[in-house]
Amino acid sequence: MRKLGKKVIHFYNNSGSLDNVIKFLENVHKKVNYLNLNVSVEGKSIKITLFGSRDLQYLATERLKELANRYL
Repeated sequence: MRKLGKKVIHFYNNSGSLDNVIKFLENVHKKVNYLNLNVSVEGKSIKITLFGSRDLQYLATERLKELANRYL
């Protein structure tokens, strides 16, 4: 049986551009599948909570880091 859990990842929008945050979130929506996500944006801080299989959380974390490097 797969282990289920919760993982919280924090990102910071260094540019301060709302357009970059929107592009980041649109790509997160396209690229991360099979997990439940909660996203909270407050100012320049972005908090993403992943729910689901730990294996998928690990893969999603790597993909989120790549997207954050590109857009934030």
